[in-house]
Order: sequence, then C-alpha cells, then structure tokens
Amino acid sequence: MVTNEEKDLKAKNQVAEGQDIQESDCCGNGCTNCILDNKPRASQCLLMAGKRNVILQYTKFRLNLKEPHPSDSQVLLLHLQHAPDDTEASEDSVLDIPPGHHVMLRIGSHLRPYSPYWSDFLLKEFRILVKLQSGGSMSQKLVALQPNDLLEFRGPIGNYVNDSSLTKCLFIISQGVATAPTLPLVRQVLENEEDMSRIWQLVCARDLHHVYFREELLEFGRNWNYRSCLYLPHQQCGSSACRDTGHCVPDCQQLRKGLRYKEMARIARLDAEELQQHSNPAIGGLRIVIIAGDSRFQKTMAQLAGNALNVEPANIVLL
Repeated sequence: MVTNEEKDLKAKNQVAEGQDIQESDCCGNGCTNCILDNKPRASQCLLMAGKRNVILQYTKFRLNLKEPHPSDSQVLLLHLQHAPDDTEASEDSVLDIPPGHHVMLRIGSHLRPYSPYWSDFLLKEFRILVKLQSGGSMSQKLVALQPNDLLEFRGPIGNYVNDSSLTKCLFIISQGVATAPTLPLVRQVLENEEDMSRIWQLVCARDLHHVYFREELLEFGRNWNYRSCLYLPHQQCGSSACRDTGHCVPDCQQLRKGLRYKEMARIARLDAEELQQHSNPAIGGLRIVIIAGDSRFQKTMAQLAGNALNVEPANIVLL
C-alpha cells in the first residue's frame, strides 16, 4: 500500500524531472547527450530509496577542494558537497548520479556539462576532473574559484543503464580526461558479484604521463573480468632510437620498464586493426561498446568499432 508520504515524494520528483527544461538550458556545445534530449529524471535507485534527489533542479554545491592534477597543471580536480539552505531537511534527500551520467554547471549565463568520476549517495558529494581551455570563459571562472565558493549544478544527464542480469562483453574506449565518467561504469560491474560481464578498457592518451586515473585502472586489473590497454602514440623517452623517430619505438625497453605489473601499453593509435586484436570472438555475451571523448573521437571510434568488434549500432553508447 502506497502511503501519502510516498505519493508526495513521487510527485516532488516528477515535478523536478526536467519538466521545466527550456532551450536556454542547452549549453550549445553539441553534446552527445544533450539535456534537451536526456532530461534529468529519478532513477530506479532513487525511487527505491524513497528520497528526493537534490540535483534534479539547479542547486548549490560548496567547493571543498580544488587542486591541479598531479600529472597535468591544465587539469583541475574539484570536490563538491551539497550546500542545503535553511529550509531544507538534509535527511530527506540524497545525491543520485548514475554511472556514466553528467551534471550541468551554471555560472551566470555560462553552462558546461561535466562528468563525475565519484559520488556519494548519502553524503551528497561528488568529484569532477576539468580540462582547462586556453582563453575559455568557463575555464577562466574555474581558475578563479576558491574553497567554500558555491556553484550551481543540475542533473543527472544521460541514458545508459547497466543491466546486471545480462552477461556482456563491454568494450570501453576513452580519450584523455573523458576516462573519468567510465570509472563508475567499471566499478558498477566489478563490485557486483552477480554481474558476469567482462570488460576491455582501451585508453587513448598522449603519453604515459597523461594517463589520468592510472592507479584506478591498475586496481581494476586485479579483477578476473577486467583487462585494459593504453594507447600512447606520442610517448617519448631519451634513447637515441626513440629520439630519431620522434616517439618511442614499439619495443622501447625504457617504456617497458616504466610499466607496472600486468599493465599493457602500445606505441600506436587505436585503429581498426588494433580494435580487432581485442575482439575475442570466442567469448559469449551481448557485445556493447561505450565511447567517451570529444565528438570527433566518438564519431571515429563508433565507425571503427562497429565492424572491428562486430557490434550492432544500437549497442554503441556515446557518453
């Protein structure tokens, strides 16, 4: 029997589920998952919890931490926590950002989507990685931020939902900082003992120094159903052979010495031939490709992966 409180909560979530989305809510960057097509809505997890999602409408989050990424000063790590107003009962709400979904940041008239790589349902905190763009208006505002500043976010934006009852071959292809939204997707599978899916994660980066979340990828590799490979076309060491070619040679011993236990890396771009080497046709299960990167990268990889990995277009997901 549904109680009046449950009816009220459901009604509040439905009101907040993007019914007031306007054209002006679009950031205009041509995002694959535009907020106009993927309006924020309550997830099944939220409905089961019987709570209100604080981020379904624009709400304030306090900046707890801002620091440059250890390997790239042009990338910022931001840690944010919900900042409730005086009229809000904290225990009545949660922060629900499903894996692979984005949130929209609003600063004045500026809008940009960002992808949390970690969030806490009850503490209502999340972390994002931000790539600063030279001369970018939003980047300038983010550089000026100080701890305890308040920022407005709305979400979640996206459409991918993992079905743990299906055994899948998940091919996750990511580019640079866009590896961030793939981490919750991987954790969701690896932390569910009933999910028998296998994951192949192919990470494209300029060089080993610019492989973000390297430690997390190595930790994932401890699981029987996870494999990864780094593609580092611009890797450069100090040996004479590598200096002459402008990048490390395929069998560069200095690179091999820099890799960790079971860590795989290729001095090459990820192309159709490389993708085929990961196809594993003998392994059963629904084949799904998840691609995270800029629009050009997503388009190119979607075209290559369909044939090389024998994946139906409907099973290619662009984050």
